[in-house]
Amino acid sequence: MTDAETGPRDAGVPSFKLQALGAAMVVFSAVAIAVVPSFAKLAYDGGSNTLSVITGRSIFSILVTLILILAMRQPLIIARRPLIVSLVTGVFYAVMLYGYLGAVEYLAVSMVILIYFIHPLLVGFIVMFLGQERMTLISVGALAAALAGLGLAIGFTFETLSVTGLSLAALAMVMAAIVIVCNARTMRQAPALAVGFYMMLSAGIALAVPFVLFGTPALPTTGLGWIGFAGVAAAATAGTLTFMGGMAYIGAARAAMISNLEPILGVLFAMAVLGERVTLVQAIGIAMVLAAIAVMEWRR
Repeated sequence: MTDAETGPRDAGVPSFKLQALGAAMVVFSAVAIAVVPSFAKLAYDGGSNTLSVITGRSIFSILVTLILILAMRQPLIIARRPLIVSLVTGVFYAVMLYGYLGAVEYLAVSMVILIYFIHPLLVGFIVMFLGQERMTLISVGALAAALAGLGLAIGFTFETLSVTGLSLAALAMVMAAIVIVCNARTMRQAPALAVGFYMMLSAGIALAVPFVLFGTPALPTTGLGWIGFAGVAAAATAGTLTFMGGMAYIGAARAAMISNLEPILGVLFAMAVLGERVTLVQAIGIAMVLAAIAVMEWRR
């Protein structure tokens, strides 16, 4: 594997233990982020809106990341190039957040998730085009199979489609791919926490400006609304930081591929909490996603 695939290291490929740690961090990230859309729905139903939710989440993320950097005595000052890239990536990240959570207001969560999770396939093609990773027919086939499996697992309908919702979800998908690839390259030159801090700081500013100028503050008015509001902030922050940390060890393509677990875990979460049953079609979809991830990991 190349440096771009595996992230920063002193020499050679990260050890098996470090790669296992990276994969485990991305799996944890998938668990955390899987519940974000559901929390967002609770916040919206409780009287909040998209801009208020993601602005509050951004402020929380900035504070938590800064505290972690200080507590772990990580460097806050980084080189100019990774600093600039992190700040620019933060703007893309802000657009991604607005697109992803904004689409939930116009489309069913399942449709938003399906469109958004085209991004691992896009990441694979981008890293191949940039020469960061050699993509084979097996790799592309596994990514495509994972996407098809998601369609079966979460289900979707073409009824009452919203052009606005589709546009926002597609925008979030493209921005997610760009953010992942840019961060993977930047973390070769700077620590993941510092990169994450400046990205989130830039995203927070990018969201705060339109919020102050055009937004209408809308805090939740119900208990469940506040649970959703706080849940988005906590889960999204934990998921983002662990994803970036894990990606530093296993690379952009592998991290994006493993992140396909997020909607699958969402389905399983609904089974456990809401008592929903998995249909045969959903079971086949889940098996396809897990098999695709296993094939990609087996290649390593």
